[in-house]
Amino acid sequence: MSPVRSATTLALWASAWLRGESADDVLAAVDETGQRAGVRAASAAVAEATGLPGPGSPSAGSVDLLPLLARGGLPELLLPHAGDLRGLPPGGDVTVPALDSGAVVVLPELDLGLVPVDGQWRAYRCPGRRVPAAPVFEALQLIDEAIAQATRELVTADIARGPEQVREQVRDIMLAEAVHCPPGTPGRASALLAKAISLEALLRVAAGHQTAAVTSRELAVVDDALRPLSLAVRAGRRSAVDHAVQALAGSAAGRICR
Repeated sequence: MSPVRSATTLALWASAWLRGESADDVLAAVDETGQRAGVRAASAAVAEATGLPGPGSPSAGSVDLLPLLARGGLPELLLPHAGDLRGLPPGGDVTVPALDSGAVVVLPELDLGLVPVDGQWRAYRCPGRRVPAAPVFEALQLIDEAIAQATRELVTADIARGPEQVREQVRDIMLAEAVHCPPGTPGRASALLAKAISLEALLRVAAGHQTAAVTSRELAVVDDALRPLSLAVRAGRRSAVDHAVQALAGSAAGRICR
C-alpha cells in the first residue's frame, strides 16, 4: 500500500469532508489506507500551531486530522520527485520527507503539508504557491501520447514482450493501489485516476525489468522509453485529484477506482 495511494485518498476525502461527508465515512476511508498510527506534528512549532502532539509524544488518533482538514482549505496533492519539487518550500523541513514518500497533501489555508510516513501522518510547515494541475483532457492526451511513444520505442527495439506472470503482477498491484473515491466524485476524474493506477502498475512491473530486455543496453532502452510515460501518469493522477477536489459534491455511493 503506497504513500501515493494514501495521500490520494486523503486529498479526495478531505474535500468530501469540506462538503459535508460524515466524519465516520471520512475516517474509515483514511484509516483504510494503512496510516493507522495516527497523526503527529513534525516539529515543536507545528505542534504549537496545530495542537497536535510533537516529536517524542505519542501520536494523536486520525480523528485529530478532521479539524485541520476543516480549516485547511481545498487540499492539494503534490507528487514530488527528483527534478520536480514544485509547490514545496526551498529548504523546508517538508521537502525531504515528501520526496522520500513521493506524495504530500497540502492544506493551503494552514500552510501545512501532511506526509504519510511510517504508518502515520506527519504535519510539516509547507508555505508556498499552488501548483496548477493540467486539465483532464490535456492529462489524458499527454498519457495517450506517452503510451504511443513508449510502445513504438519498445516494439522497434523488440523488447516489448514479457513473461506470462506479468499480467498477474500488474493485476495484484492495481488491486492493492485501488482508491476508494468519495460519493459524488466526477466520472471524468475517477476514470482518469483509474487509468493512472493501471499504468502505474505496469510501470512498477516494468521497473523490475519484466520485459524481453536482457542486455544492459536493452534495459536502458526500457527505462528511457518509460520515463516520459511515468511523468505523464504522475501528471494524470494530479489532474484527476485536482478536478475531483474542485468539483466534489454529495451524491450517491462511492466507487472503487481500478
